[in-house]
Amino acid sequence: MKLRAHLGAYLACLALIALWTWPLAHDPAHLVPDNTDPRLFSWVMISVFRNLLARPYLLLHGSGFYPYGLSLTFAEPLVTPALVAGPLFWWTGNPYLAYNVTLLLFWAASGWAMYAVTYWITRRHGAAAVAMLIFTLAPPRIEYAVEFQMEIMFGLPLSVYALVRYLEAQRLRYLVAFLVAFWFQAIAVWYFAVILGMGLVVLALSYCLRRWSGWRPAALLAAGAGGVALSVALAPVAWPFFVTRKELGLERSAGDALGRAADALTYLTTQGTWLANLVRINFASETTLFPGLLALGLAALATAWILADRRAAPPRGWPEKLLSTTMALSLVIAVLTVGGHGRLRIGSAWTRLPSVTTCGVGLLACLLLRDALAGWRRWRAGLRDRRLTPGEWTLTLSSMGLFAFLLSLGPIVWVGGRQAGQGLYLWLHPYVLPLRAVRGTTRFGLLVLMVVALLAGLGAAWLLSRLSRTPRWLVTAVVVGALALDYVTPPPDYQRIETYARPVDAVLRADPDDVAVLEWPLNSPGVDVDAKLRTVGHGQRVVNGFAGFVPNLQRELSGVLADAAPPFASPAARTALARIYPLRYLVVRDSAERAGHPPVGQALADLSGGFLRFRGTHGNDDLYEIVPLPERGVVLERVASYDLLVSRPHLRAALRPLRAQAGVEQWVSLTLNGSPVTRTALDGPTVLSATLSGPLRQAEPNVIAFEFEYRRSAAALGPAHRVGATGVTVPVDAVVRSGGQPYGDTASIRVGMGDVAPNQRGYNLVALEPSGAIRDRAAFDTFGDPTASGALATWVRALAAGTIVLGAVKDEASAQLDAEAVGALATLGIRGDLRGRRRESHAFIGVKGAPPGSALEELGPRPVEVRVGEPGAAFGLDLVEFQLEATAPAR
Repeated sequence: MKLRAHLGAYLACLALIALWTWPLAHDPAHLVPDNTDPRLFSWVMISVFRNLLARPYLLLHGSGFYPYGLSLTFAEPLVTPALVAGPLFWWTGNPYLAYNVTLLLFWAASGWAMYAVTYWITRRHGAAAVAMLIFTLAPPRIEYAVEFQMEIMFGLPLSVYALVRYLEAQRLRYLVAFLVAFWFQAIAVWYFAVILGMGLVVLALSYCLRRWSGWRPAALLAAGAGGVALSVALAPVAWPFFVTRKELGLERSAGDALGRAADALTYLTTQGTWLANLVRINFASETTLFPGLLALGLAALATAWILADRRAAPPRGWPEKLLSTTMALSLVIAVLTVGGHGRLRIGSAWTRLPSVTTCGVGLLACLLLRDALAGWRRWRAGLRDRRLTPGEWTLTLSSMGLFAFLLSLGPIVWVGGRQAGQGLYLWLHPYVLPLRAVRGTTRFGLLVLMVVALLAGLGAAWLLSRLSRTPRWLVTAVVVGALALDYVTPPPDYQRIETYARPVDAVLRADPDDVAVLEWPLNSPGVDVDAKLRTVGHGQRVVNGFAGFVPNLQRELSGVLADAAPPFASPAARTALARIYPLRYLVVRDSAERAGHPPVGQALADLSGGFLRFRGTHGNDDLYEIVPLPERGVVLERVASYDLLVSRPHLRAALRPLRAQAGVEQWVSLTLNGSPVTRTALDGPTVLSATLSGPLRQAEPNVIAFEFEYRRSAAALGPAHRVGATGVTVPVDAVVRSGGQPYGDTASIRVGMGDVAPNQRGYNLVALEPSGAIRDRAAFDTFGDPTASGALATWVRALAAGTIVLGAVKDEASAQLDAEAVGALATLGIRGDLRGRRRESHAFIGVKGAPPGSALEELGPRPVEVRVGEPGAAFGLDLVEFQLEATAPAR
């Protein structure tokens, strides 16, 4: 096949796609489907391209979903199309133009790939044209036009052909071609990496069963080395997805696929055709998978090659006949299963039939066994030709297509709106890790479409090979024309967007600092995905985000802000917004349309008490600057993404104590993701400097926390610090609260400024050293655990004399409470006994070795509380400055 033929096929595909998606090609700069995906994938591609140029080590860190890192892993990587869309955006400044042109170019590349592969197999341009038309314009491709990534399928036919050619010839050039094709496909769309990878396993297995001899050790070693090389090449793109799964737990459960699986009959018909009146279907899936009646007929015609092979193959015996009978029986049972709702009446009894999946897996096993028998007979006959015949191509492709078909049906098989048992996806999901990245199992149907297109090309080739008098070009033209007519559809719906730039974007772009923006409303798909796309223009980070996953922080923050009164300025909203560093701007969209609703503009800024500064109305949007400092509290947090901390790891913070008191020592501890960084005294205004080098989270937000602590010296202790009649003084401020199930259902033990109670059902106990330091804490479920009372007694007996013990009951603690446990508590100075007092509360502060009745104690059918010291004292810290900088601050 010459270069001009390749170019002609590609241009023909491009022209056909432009015609079928018209008027998109007429105005690609302004027309997009009314869907979130064009904005989502435009953002991904432009972000990936910019990262490739500026910071390849942070390839999949995006500007959306802040303060999460690796936010590009929430969608597809799209590295391959980014190499086209990125330069187009850099050249035109229009993300929609870059998106649409990239879509058309890669869609056409898929059609060209099918044309080339079919020609290489059949050596007939007419057959290649048929396969290309099916693969390019079949209803699934047109309906998936809004799903940009689903049109990037060039690697499917190329990988299939290159792998088979390597298995046949065992030449290095075919191995390299396969690795390159699969790599470019995988780094474009992970869905197809999974779908294609699983299909290729079946394809390779089928081939190896048919060819038992002629394997060269060097070729097998080269294949192993190629697999390692492919893994290494994929690692920079694949590894971030594994990190996201580990840190955020983002994977698909089997239940996630229930609403995105294919009804089996979607392969036989589609809505809007006369067939839909004959074949009733349930369109719960993303799209139809119907390739067209003529396409199915041509694919069925490919079986003629199998009959032709039988005449040249070694004689068949009873095993092949048995397998053929079993395969036919499997198909019959599958049909009866659907028609009889899984049961068949025989005489007066009902018999349960195997499920559709069982029949399908049985059929697949028969196909593979047939491959093995064919390979064995070839080996016995001394046949050494490794090239697949057209009939063998048909059988091998059928095995791969059947496997993909079964997976496309999802966890529960539906046939015409009727359930037909569990699906192969559900069977494999616990054991095959890649399936946990797949929610839309319908997309396995695109691999089936590729198989149908190739089989149709083989069928067309057989038909053309049988023509003697009728001109082949005329038959080809008739078939291609009939396919084109079969694929005529109404023109797609597009919305026209004049410009993606807004007046407020110019203001955000003018800020030279690397800051974050929140656009309101939040957790609204249309706003969130649009806000992300606009970051490619103004260059700042945004808290908004929409993709296949929505992180918890965004959902929770939306709820806090929606409940705020006044808007955005309640204490909870202020804390939530101040926590996100470096969040500087709030954009309230369409403020001009909010008349008569919550206040906007300067009125809202005034209500915030200085937390918001009104920066003006720009177009229809109000812009506010967030002023998070000073902030006061006991634990103050800031969250930041991995890529920001990598570029700005040096912390500078200015703090001061809220209260000074003689004999009270105060300090602040700095932690990063719960790990201590530094601890410093807080006797007065303090500047804290530190380098935040780790441990860092790449996907989950990194939490920087200032935790206030204090301790009283003997001079600062008074009568309030004495524990009842025990004669012991506690050098801390503490309050213990208990609520039985009807009275709050809680156990709270605050020591100093923090709650240290396990807060579990039963007795919650905390042991303090005489110095006030926490020695141990534990919870004993004396309601549900018959061993808990013994464990509680053992725990108390192990304490040294003079140990201070704080205890609180949550929910219920009497059911399994025994005399041994009550006796152990008595050694702490406790007199109360909960036995027979179901769900009552019990709170105490006692001392090991004190006589019963000497402890501080409250018990009864109500919320109860005991305290020592001044737990309500206004201690805390004031954060007046917080900066993350690229260089260490001067000391």
